[in-house]
Amino acid sequence: MASLLNPLLPLFTALALTLALAVIPAASTNAEAKKVAVGGVEPADPKDQEVQKVINFAVRTYNDMDNDLYLSRPIQVMSANQQVVAGKNYYLKIELGRTTCTKAESNLADCPFNEQPDQQNRVICNFQINIVPWLNKMSMTNFNCYNA
Repeated sequence: MASLLNPLLPLFTALALTLALAVIPAASTNAEAKKVAVGGVEPADPKDQEVQKVINFAVRTYNDMDNDLYLSRPIQVMSANQQVVAGKNYYLKIELGRTTCTKAESNLADCPFNEQPDQQNRVICNFQINIVPWLNKMSMTNFNCYNA
């Protein structure tokens, strides 16, 4: 009996190895499919504390750069995405509305929107913000706005 198994042993070994190799890649492919690709863009929660800081920074920077006498504030965050890089990139789409507060006034959160039809200025802005937390750095790398 031992002499019959000897010639079949390499065949059984090859068969076992083939089955093992066929199963292992499938398992690793499924695990990889569940992971997000490094550097991939994924949704961000606009209610998250860090995302709120980025939104506030984007609006503050927009108001500093805009020539309007009045402050604008978010009407709605239309989308928020994030990307892990050397730090993080945030991609925000925000609808902004003109308030009744001038830029000399300080508390944007309490400013009501301007309801006068000829004074309502609504824009939709796409912002790209980069943050590097360990350097305590936040910067707007790109933005564009258009009338809503």
